[in-house]
Amino acid sequence: MYQDSISDFAQSGEHKALVARTQFFAFLIGAAMAGAYIGFGDILMFTVGAHVDAAWAHLVMGVVFSSALTIVVFAGSELFTGTAMYMPLAVLTRRARLSDVLLVWCSTWVGNLIGALALAGLFHLAGGGVLLGDGSASFFSAVAAKMSATSLELFARGILCNWLVCLAIWMAGRTDNAAAKIMLIFWPITIFVAAGYEHSVANMFTFSMALLGDHPANVTIAGAVHNLIWVTLGNLVGGSVFMALGYWVQFHGTGHVSFNPAPVPVRVKTATNPARK
Repeated sequence: MYQDSISDFAQSGEHKALVARTQFFAFLIGAAMAGAYIGFGDILMFTVGAHVDAAWAHLVMGVVFSSALTIVVFAGSELFTGTAMYMPLAVLTRRARLSDVLLVWCSTWVGNLIGALALAGLFHLAGGGVLLGDGSASFFSAVAAKMSATSLELFARGILCNWLVCLAIWMAGRTDNAAAKIMLIFWPITIFVAAGYEHSVANMFTFSMALLGDHPANVTIAGAVHNLIWVTLGNLVGGSVFMALGYWVQFHGTGHVSFNPAPVPVRVKTATNPARK
C-alpha cells in the first residue's frame, strides 16, 4: 500500500547519508540554503502578521509561511525536519546505519543554523524591515512567548509541528504534478503555523533576528537555547515516530498481503455425449 513511498523516501535518506559522508562541505551548503529559505518564509510571515487584524493574524501567517517549505521542496536543499522522516525509513529498510542518521541529523541542523544566521545578519544590515521596525512589538512578543514556554509544551508543539511538516513532504512526494504538490504542502503548513506549533529551523532565524535587534530583556540566548533543545527533540519524534515508523508499521503490518482476491474457480457443466447413451 505504501511500499513505493517508503522506498522513495528511504532511498533519499540513503543518498543524503552518502553525500554527507563523501561530500560533507557540499551537504552543509545545501543545509545552509534550507535554513535561509525557511528564514525567508519567517520574514514574510511576521511582516504580514504585524499588519493583520488579530482575529485573523495566525491564519494569515500560516497561509503565507507555506511558501517556505514550497521553496525548499522545489528548489532543493537539506532541511533538518525532513530528515527526521527520511533517515529512520532508511534505517528501517536497511539502507543506512544509525551512525548515518546521527551524521545527517547533526549536519543538517548545524547547516540550517548557519543559513538562518547568515540571512538574519543580512536582513539586519538591510534594516530589519517590519520585524525590527513598526512590527517589532508583535515580533518580540512572539519571540518572548516562544522562549518562556515550558519544556513539555515545547516538546509537544515540536512533535505536532513536524508531524504536519513531514506529512506535507510525504503527500507531495506521492504525486508528480507540480500544482498538486503546492496544494498538498499548503494545508499541513497552514495548520501548524495557525495552531502555534514549533519548528526548530524557523525558530533559528526568528531568534537570530530578535537577538541581533534592540531586543527587550526577556529575549535572551539562554531562552533561545532552551527552546531549540526541546523543539528539536519534539521535531525528531514527530518525523521519526509519527510519520516514518507509523507508515512503516502499516506497510509491514499487512504482511505484504495482496488485496486482489484469487479468482473463484468456475465449474463448467459439459454437454452429455449422446453417443454414450
